[in-house]
Amino acid sequence: MSSEITAIHALVLDISSNDAEQTLNVLRNTGVAVRATQVVTEEELREALDRQSWDVFLAKDNCPQLPVLEAARILDESGRDIPLVMIDDEYTPDKTAKVMASGVDALVADEAPALLREVVMKELRHLEDRRRRKKAEAQLSEAEKRCELLLANSRDAIAYIHDGMHIYANRSYIELFGFDSWEDLECMPIMDMIDRKYHADFKEFLRQQYRHPDETPFKFKGVRADGETFEGSLSMSTASYDGEPCIQVLIATGADEEALQERLQEITSKDTLTGLANRDFLLTKLTELINDAASGNIRGTLAFVEVDQFHGWEKDVGLSGADEIRRQVADWLSSVVGEKDLVARVGDESFAILRRDTESDDLLTEAQGWVAAFKEQLIEVNKQTVSGTLSIGLCPVTERSPDANQVINDAHSVCTRVQAGGGNDVRVFSPSVDATSIDKQQRDALRQIQEAMESGRIHLMYQPICKLHGEPQEFFQVLLRVRDDNDEPVPLRQLFPMVEGTELALKLEYWVIAQAMKVLKEHRSANNTKTRFFITLSATALEDDKLSSFIAKTLKTCKLPPDSIIYMINETDASTRLKRVITLSNDLFAHGIQMAASQFGAGLATQNILKHLPANQMPYVRIATEIMSEDFPSDTGMAKLRELINLAKASDRKTIVPMIEDAQSLALIWPLGVDYVQGYYLSPPAANLYFDFSEASF
Repeated sequence: MSSEITAIHALVLDISSNDAEQTLNVLRNTGVAVRATQVVTEEELREALDRQSWDVFLAKDNCPQLPVLEAARILDESGRDIPLVMIDDEYTPDKTAKVMASGVDALVADEAPALLREVVMKELRHLEDRRRRKKAEAQLSEAEKRCELLLANSRDAIAYIHDGMHIYANRSYIELFGFDSWEDLECMPIMDMIDRKYHADFKEFLRQQYRHPDETPFKFKGVRADGETFEGSLSMSTASYDGEPCIQVLIATGADEEALQERLQEITSKDTLTGLANRDFLLTKLTELINDAASGNIRGTLAFVEVDQFHGWEKDVGLSGADEIRRQVADWLSSVVGEKDLVARVGDESFAILRRDTESDDLLTEAQGWVAAFKEQLIEVNKQTVSGTLSIGLCPVTERSPDANQVINDAHSVCTRVQAGGGNDVRVFSPSVDATSIDKQQRDALRQIQEAMESGRIHLMYQPICKLHGEPQEFFQVLLRVRDDNDEPVPLRQLFPMVEGTELALKLEYWVIAQAMKVLKEHRSANNTKTRFFITLSATALEDDKLSSFIAKTLKTCKLPPDSIIYMINETDASTRLKRVITLSNDLFAHGIQMAASQFGAGLATQNILKHLPANQMPYVRIATEIMSEDFPSDTGMAKLRELINLAKASDRKTIVPMIEDAQSLALIWPLGVDYVQGYYLSPPAANLYFDFSEASF
């Protein structure tokens, strides 16, 4: 298998999860990562096919609700190109012929893992070949359309000749010879259009061209329809028309070359379907803007635009109808943007708008107006009327922009995030969440976390937080842990920052929240306690609009009281996303859920956070670990710690001091009025919640 498929996305039809896992292990032994989903019903299969694309479908005929041949029929109806490999204990020529006639690509014996591996890899190679062929065919079709447009609009006179007869001529050629339409010229011998004095020389020229074709011009006199003559030069080259070999004839009469080049430049910079600028032209203008920004105080913004419902419409109206939708969307975009804005088509259903001399925040309001206006538009196609919504991602173009392609990728990444949140909105690029420049180290980190999630090597641990004065309270901080293939712990402080901002990071965040609530519910019910959790939210989670509703819904499902979980936010993340944090805090507090600030004192916006987030919504602050690990217990560190504790008290917050590693550290902070402490001196993180808080009273 080539390097194009770096991970196998597999569907597995098997009633047994253990057997399905053994089948997948056969593929994992090839050294390629495997991402798999098990299906056992028709509904699950259809849902999986709608959700994403797949590389292979491994099926056993042991699910009463979904026989393999029925799965093959559903696969065929979906129009998806997914190899279907059936695994069966009945492996005979007759059975093989029967299932392959019904849409199965290959049949492998149940007890032949080596053969299964080879068959799957062969099917994947064939799949890659088909994908490359489709891509090449699409590129060829686009190139042919571009060539036809160039020919039709060229100021050079161009014709195709087969057996001495005209089979095609562009408008310039028809006008050059004085004809009104192609019908007057069709099937006319080219010899009739050359002055008789040049016939003998032209025949010799043709013989030489057939023996040794080149682009040597032939000087001659042409004869127009009215009998008038003109001087010109004729050159020939081999070509094909409608799949048939022919000769291309180009006649030059000394036309204005500069005007011709301008016309060609105009044609090659436009999208043939919509008339908008094409991707290449946009890349050129983006590069110019980046260069201008590097040499002066110039900025700009790129808007990446997609219609949220396009794929659904395409299924309903067909390919020609989809093209009509693209044209209407293109015309609408051109009508709402500024006169100096560049509107381009950059993908199958993707558009871009480039505006110079503007900040992203300034364009944000206008883009929100586009979104609202498009929602009211009615698009008519194939006698049907449809209306939809837009998702727009805005990316600033500055002197720090790496290159034009990266700007487009970043804007597309934001647009994708908008669509993931339900669409019908506009977002501005955030480097920590939307960056698409992933290096090998990040890809390895993504793969490592994904495989850990699939194999159960990712789990939660819990470290107690003890009250320093008064009656004990049961608090734990929830900590995420990952183990590698050898069951050794992986340092998350190195691994997780590399995947932050990705879809996988958000998926992992939701898993932590749901799993922690499940554990807390079971613990409180079994032990009749009022145990409470602190769960840390990353920058990725803060950017997700559905976070608060997910938390509230999960809390209700687990039947936990609202005050049982406090969500901690890193002070730096909160300061850079203060409006989002304020909104999240308000949404959560409406459900009775509180928050806490972690890494308190590590940034420059400590007082700003306390000012904008009320104490009843954020009653806890956890001192920055850097202060306790680097400065403590120096005089500078103690002064900084005392300042932060006094600042928290002044705003009616409770303080948590982490990294209490020994009795001496505990003794030093005792007089400062700290509310809670945490660290290895009390207890290291553990996989269970067995900790006696009454024994930890001070």
